Amino acid sequence: MCRFTLLSSAILSIACSCVKADPPPAKETIEVQVLAILVSEHHKNVHPKLVEFAALVQAKEPKLTGFKLEQTTVVKSLQLGQSEKVPLVGKEVVEVTVNKERNEKGRIMLTITPPGLNQITYECACNKFFSMATQHYVGKGKDRQQLFIAIMASPCKGKN
Repeated sequence: MCRFTLLSSAILSIACSCVKADPPPAKETIEVQVLAILVSEHHKNVHPKLVEFAALVQAKEPKLTGFKLEQTTVVKSLQLGQSEKVPLVGKEVVEVTVNKERNEKGRIMLTITPPGLNQITYECACNKFFSMATQHYVGKGKDRQQLFIAIMASPCKGKN
């Protein structure tokens, strides 16, 4: 009986060493794009990439006429659960956290902390920017501009 147990254990250990374990799942890399947009009541110039954005903002706030794309930042290697502080204008940053899991629709969930505002958690729409006005202004008088941010995360595994 003892030989049988010893032989069984030896065969089992050989069999186990021959079976390869599944490799751990590859960590998903998320790309996040952040746009810093300066908006003004006193200028009329609209950056060509912001024409559609300007029309949407002006539908609610017609007095806003100038739209300048101040900075575009692409963070290419965020992992699920990771945070990154992205520079905007001057010393202002937005903290972007890719939540640990996608939601039930397969969409990326982000939590952002814009300048002067509380955290916001939202579901990314596929291939669309989430935009918002912040409470940060640059310049004075006719040069005063309000900071807006727009953020998009990819790849999208969900449906629009």
